Amino acid sequence: MSPRSDKKRKKKATPAERGLAYRFALSDDEYARAWLREYYRRPGWRVWRVVGGPCFILLGLGLTRSEELVSRIVGGAAIVMGLWYALKPLLGARMLRDRRAKSGRAKVELEVRVGPSGIRIDDGTVKQEIAWPDVVRAGASKEYVWYELRGGSRATIPLRVVEDPIALRELLRAHTRWEE
Repeated sequence: MSPRSDKKRKKKATPAERGLAYRFALSDDEYARAWLREYYRRPGWRVWRVVGGPCFILLGLGLTRSEELVSRIVGGAAIVMGLWYALKPLLGARMLRDRRAKSGRAKVELEVRVGPSGIRIDDGTVKQEIAWPDVVRAGASKEYVWYELRGGSRATIPLRVVEDPIALRELLRAHTRWEE
């Protein structure tokens, strides 16, 4: 066979085999929205994060109608705890957004490379390599693709920078568990 026919037989590498690269800067609002969504989707006590605050508030309202002073005090404490539990994620997202704005991190452009060996993140000062065994699962929402690391922390890639979401999904599916 001629060298020319060998070239014809060689299969071109797919984007997933070559690796995919994304450059983007997350705005403070994007960062806060993603953090808030992931707060409610994180594993462990997922349902309680949504209904815990209102449950405490309802319990407290019921107890404040009691005639006993101790029950009314406990009811008031339950209402305060329910308000705190319901507002804590909103306050946390606000504090993260404010801290990020003060530190100038909003303008930092990230480069995320997803390839056959894992995920590499570079923000200009810190480079982090994440091997595939450390990525537990991945999925997508309307606005971004997320991946979860051992220990439960999640990172996101906004869909606005993903040119070929099918290639990214295939690459993540090949190396981790995909969730819709």
